[in-house]
Amino acid sequence: MKKHVLLISIVFLLLFAALLFSNRAIIFQRGNPLPYLAAAMRISEDTPYAAVDVGEGVYLSRRGACPELFDAFQEKSGAAFVEQAGSGYLFSDGTNRYVISSEIYWGRYTVWTLPEIMAEQ
Repeated sequence: MKKHVLLISIVFLLLFAALLFSNRAIIFQRGNPLPYLAAAMRISEDTPYAAVDVGEGVYLSRRGACPELFDAFQEKSGAAFVEQAGSGYLFSDGTNRYVISSEIYWGRYTVWTLPEIMAEQ
């Protein structure tokens, strides 16, 4: 009986390792996935985005645009939306220009990188 349990455990461990190895480019595309998983678990209807690393200005939301994040940035910076250029969203307050960049993460989420003005929050 112990041999069967050990054998089954080894098989599951090998399958998990093979799955992790074959998908390593996706899983580790931005380095350590644990902060992103923690941020994804904090996303809900009430909080449509969550900070991954506030010091770096990295936020996570469900895939697509996140107007709530843009509104928070506009309040903090006093900048207004100008235009979207590819995966970057351009804002200006008349004297300074800001770019919020986005990147699709795991196909279900969008990672947002905000300028330093928001990172100080």
